[in-house]
Amino acid sequence: MRRLFRLPVVALSLLVPLASTAGWTDGTGKPIPDTESMRSDGDFLAQLLITPDEAELRKAWSTASRAPTLRVTDSVKRGISSSAMLFLRGCAPNAVGQCDVVVEFFMITPGGQRVPAGGGPLWTSEPPAATLVLGSASMNFGFGPTNEAGLYSVQAKVMDRIAKRTLELWGRIRLD
Repeated sequence: MRRLFRLPVVALSLLVPLASTAGWTDGTGKPIPDTESMRSDGDFLAQLLITPDEAELRKAWSTASRAPTLRVTDSVKRGISSSAMLFLRGCAPNAVGQCDVVVEFFMITPGGQRVPAGGGPLWTSEPPAATLVLGSASMNFGFGPTNEAGLYSVQAKVMDRIAKRTLELWGRIRLD
């Protein structure tokens, strides 16, 4: 069974830190512990979401005048593609004011095999202000008839190359 969730960005925005030196916090400023899909190192934050429709998520994020609803999933069927997407905040700028954040993606099979799955620049503009931004890079994936059923893990290794900080995030997707 494919389960889809609608995650309002208001939920994401509640997790945006209110203090520049803190990690994730709720809307009242209370610290929220990191999770496997939501990590922080000081003011450098990243969150991994898996969506059944990258184009829809990017459009919702870029055109909304207020917090959009984002579709996320934790299961997929063969022949249907999904995407791992990253939101971030707090990268360090270089001498000309630009961040240099990159990501490497890996897929871990139910049998434990770690397969490189691409990567690239995630954010190369000025540091985001006090809000989360949707990163440029994503990991698109699908499963065919020869893929084993079970729980797959998506690993995203997010690196701020200016500040020399790395966050490892994990998402899970079940192939039925």
